[in-house]
Amino acid sequence: MHGLTLTLVPDRLFALVNPYELDGRASSHPLSVRGYSTLNCYLLRGRARAVLYGTGYSVHEDAILAQLSELVGGRTLALAIPRIEFPAMCNARAIVERFDVDVAYQRLPESPANFLNLRPKYDVDDPGKLRDVRLGQIKTTEPVTIDPGDARRLRFLVPHLRLLPSNWGFDEGTGTLFTGDMFSWVWRDTPSGPWLVDDEADDPTDRGRVEDFLLNNRYWWLAGAETESFRDAVADIFDRYSVKAIAPDHGAVLTGTAIPRHRELLDEVLEMAADLPATGVSVGQRSLIS
Repeated sequence: MHGLTLTLVPDRLFALVNPYELDGRASSHPLSVRGYSTLNCYLLRGRARAVLYGTGYSVHEDAILAQLSELVGGRTLALAIPRIEFPAMCNARAIVERFDVDVAYQRLPESPANFLNLRPKYDVDDPGKLRDVRLGQIKTTEPVTIDPGDARRLRFLVPHLRLLPSNWGFDEGTGTLFTGDMFSWVWRDTPSGPWLVDDEADDPTDRGRVEDFLLNNRYWWLAGAETESFRDAVADIFDRYSVKAIAPDHGAVLTGTAIPRHRELLDEVLEMAADLPATGVSVGQRSLIS
């Protein structure tokens, strides 16, 4: 499948969208789901520098390198690795070998030459150009400046609702909230999408789909949990930041009236989940037993 590049904000923000089939083998979605989702990387572009948020799955390496070749130009590139999981990490070295990358922002205080040299095709003892990439540790108190000539900043957040050690991000210059595996529940029947949702006209999402995505997969533990604090924390993020787009790792980017609609759907599911029995609940097409 060919990658798609979405211009979210002209000259400033691009989504590198690469579809993959949901056939019961992808851990990003419930096993019963069929259709297509995407792995999304985001390029925050300034005049002289750019930040790539996430590096994508290995299977999409060639497509992502081609997308970046059209967008980066002569800019110096920084990598943002917002979570310690393959969607954020897989293509880091391949990108470093192709482009002028000077820093990798990551959660762990580990050398990028060690932490990001994880692909079997590379020599574990020879990190290549990764050895020249310096560590920029992710801190919630120190936002990243996209370009020294611009006041635009990328702020890292620690979401209350999460799994593995991970961050969300907020691009202050475009009002875009990067939400990792949350809000990743828009999948499609075909790889062509569309992968941008701004209203209900072409949005397949209802409460049942959000339930299925969360409770039949990675967030099964929400059943019977105390979820009021999660609801408050999500609401607080949207109260503190003027969010103009929700940019998840998987599936469609949400803009316009899709933002309050999907927020409400998430809140409804979190409220409902607290009343479910913690020992087992049937959601969608299979039963979860703790």
